[in-house]
Amino acid sequence: MKKKGEFLTCLEVLTKSSEFLGRKGVPSPKCDSEWIVSSILKTKRMNLYLYPDEIIGEEKLNEIRSMIVRRGKREPLQHILGSVNFAGLVLKCDGRALIPRPETETLVEHILHRLPPSFDKAILDIGTGTGAILAALCSSLPSSVGVGLDQSEEALSLAKENLKDLNLQSRTQVRKLDWNLQKVSEEGVGLVVSNPPYLKTEEWECAETEVKAHDPKIALVAGEDGFSELKKIIDISVAVLPSGGMFALEFGTSHAEKISKSLSSKFESIEILKDLSHYRRFSIARKC
Repeated sequence: MKKKGEFLTCLEVLTKSSEFLGRKGVPSPKCDSEWIVSSILKTKRMNLYLYPDEIIGEEKLNEIRSMIVRRGKREPLQHILGSVNFAGLVLKCDGRALIPRPETETLVEHILHRLPPSFDKAILDIGTGTGAILAALCSSLPSSVGVGLDQSEEALSLAKENLKDLNLQSRTQVRKLDWNLQKVSEEGVGLVVSNPPYLKTEEWECAETEVKAHDPKIALVAGEDGFSELKKIIDISVAVLPSGGMFALEFGTSHAEKISKSLSSKFESIEILKDLSHYRRFSIARKC
């Protein structure tokens, strides 16, 4: 990126970084370069173009170069930056848990549109991962409390850090539990929410390098063509929710019909909702 004795402006660094990432096959080279450069310069992305002729010093140039090289090796941008923006919150993000996706922010929005700000019951997040869903909901519903379950000790350690950083530790707890082997028994639950593993093995095999090499496979892939965990979590929601309690679920693009059928006997007001790409991705229902 820089030869000895050469000075580079902000715009030159952005251009060279974008070109490098493009050659490496990174899907969004310009956007990723902006995130990396702005993080090192500690400024907003838009400011990079307000001061394009600003000279970047050697120390910061070396930091940018290191991060750009990592991204060129297809390490996820969120891992390089160490954080992810989710539903207006900044969460720590690393290889301990699945990177929260923008689609899941849409699920949170759907839930919040259907719950009053005064909601004061317990939220049960099954497969909490980074704690993103639990944190977003409890932040927006200040009278609620939350419980996050996960099978991974590493994911739980990350979720604890995020909830503490957001000052939510007094209203939330996370706990290790394998819901395929252990009974889930929570009291006072008014909402069960889950973004469980739902990919088919062949879908995972076709995924980008960032996903296959850096996201925990256990958080993505499920048996029975991706439906096994979804079916189990529906059963859990039936057991723990009272009449009128809300159930919200994210699932794969091929699962909508099965989800509707599985919910029909125990739930009412069943909604199948689309994600930002107009795929049927979420269900929200009320326990009969």
